[in-house]
Amino acid sequence: MKNEFLIRYEKLDNFFSFHFKNIDASRNHNFEEKIQYCLDQYKKESNSLLSSSNLMKLQGNFLNGAETTLFLYFALKHKTNREISLSDIMIGDKSSKIFLAFLKDKKFIDENHNLLVDQKSSFIRIHRFLKDNHIINPDFQDTTIIEAMENEYNTNFDKGTFSRAITVKPNDFEENIYQELSQIFNISN
Repeated sequence: MKNEFLIRYEKLDNFFSFHFKNIDASRNHNFEEKIQYCLDQYKKESNSLLSSSNLMKLQGNFLNGAETTLFLYFALKHKTNREISLSDIMIGDKSSKIFLAFLKDKKFIDENHNLLVDQKSSFIRIHRFLKDNHIINPDFQDTTIIEAMENEYNTNFDKGTFSRAITVKPNDFEENIYQELSQIFNISN
């Protein structure tokens, strides 16, 4: 259902959706500013029209477009930018919440999910451990997992670091983390 809404949202072709999707992509504006921007564009366009019939067409297009665009925007719960997160790649409804709470407790991430540790390799291996044990869906490619991690933790993980990290043997600290995660997620070794 969400994908169907997303396709409809992406294919919208009206005055309002054009301007709304354009400013929504910048992510630097709150919802009220986005609406005000669309209204300003409408005012600018309506001032340039010379005939009342063209003005009526614009008004109808704008209002119908706003209704459809905003309905789909809220139906998608702001997923219109297709950012993949941990909840999209982890198996089980609450797995991502449990895992993020674990990472906060261990001071890997802060309350806003920003990465707090310098050692990205260990962090990558923890995610690889979850993939190897089917907590992260093993069907996902590493590039998808990297993208989800970047979006979730507001940091960059380059493919080279990721590839090198997963070939290194885990240290004692990581083994302890794996043991704790095994208990949390009922992973049998």
